[in-house]
Amino acid sequence: MKNKSNSFDGLNRFNIQIEILENILQKAAESKVPAEVIFHSNARQVLFYLEALARIYKQIHNKKRFERMRLMFKSLEDQLGKIDYFNAFIKEFSVQKNFPEVLINNLTQHYKHELSILESILLNDGWLNENNSILAIIKEELETADWLNSKKEKIEIGKSIIVQIEEIEDKYDAGILNFNDLEHGLHEFRRQLRWISIYAQALNGLVQLKIIENSHAKMDIYLTKDIVTNPFNKMPPLLNKQSPINVQSANFYSLSWLIAESGNLKDEGLRIICIENAIKETALVSDKDLKKKTKKLAINNHRSPRQIKEEMEILADNFIHEAKVLHRIKRDIMRSISEMD
Repeated sequence: MKNKSNSFDGLNRFNIQIEILENILQKAAESKVPAEVIFHSNARQVLFYLEALARIYKQIHNKKRFERMRLMFKSLEDQLGKIDYFNAFIKEFSVQKNFPEVLINNLTQHYKHELSILESILLNDGWLNENNSILAIIKEELETADWLNSKKEKIEIGKSIIVQIEEIEDKYDAGILNFNDLEHGLHEFRRQLRWISIYAQALNGLVQLKIIENSHAKMDIYLTKDIVTNPFNKMPPLLNKQSPINVQSANFYSLSWLIAESGNLKDEGLRIICIENAIKETALVSDKDLKKKTKKLAINNHRSPRQIKEEMEILADNFIHEAKVLHRIKRDIMRSISEMD
């Protein structure tokens, strides 16, 4: 039997983010440059939350329905990511002394092209159509989903996150998640870790941090001031009075640390790739001088591609096998969903 009540936690979690996205899309629809309005808003973060919720709920019920939603949200988020990629490097290189203008122009062309693709997606997929929008379809599918009660849903959500953490561990140990490919390997490993962190925010308070004063000695390196005081590591309040899924603060902070550090390494790798691609497309130098020229222009890099891969592997090994952070987070979740309310 299909539920048509807004009293379900899962529905409320989606609706909170849907409302924010709806307001952004309305402003974009009223603008002559809708793609730019979307890009300069917080739409990407909202889409991450909606995609995260769809990833979880497709494992719990209505799999095909939530997978369709996930793909819809992902199409927008992916395109915003492509725009952000070029925008970030244009900003960085534009203030870098003696950076070739021909490369800036090349990146600007890519930026404008990706913006035009976003506008096509917005118009062609119905995101800006007020009367029969894609959001109207999504909201109808959410209203009629087979929502679980709070207690059962908490257990199933916990199990879903545990399964995803185990997949990260298994794929890393099997060598499927590796850092041989800077653009995809390192990025994919970090992306998988990020979902665990994003779930905590997207679930609107179901996940809470349990403050532990004395952490394991092997985790001390992760508990920096910047990480501990990061506002993203503060959980939203609970939607209702049910007991939350408690994760020890040191474990969650450690996860955030590795996400941040792998992000820095990823950016160094992407900087190299971005400059190399721009040089190739503009034929700024010959192929034999490509690496030398790239290294000269990548002044904000501190490591070679080989060093990036090696350092990331050391960080991941210590995180997974020595400090056993993912194992500890799994244990925290299992304890929470095994407790009786």
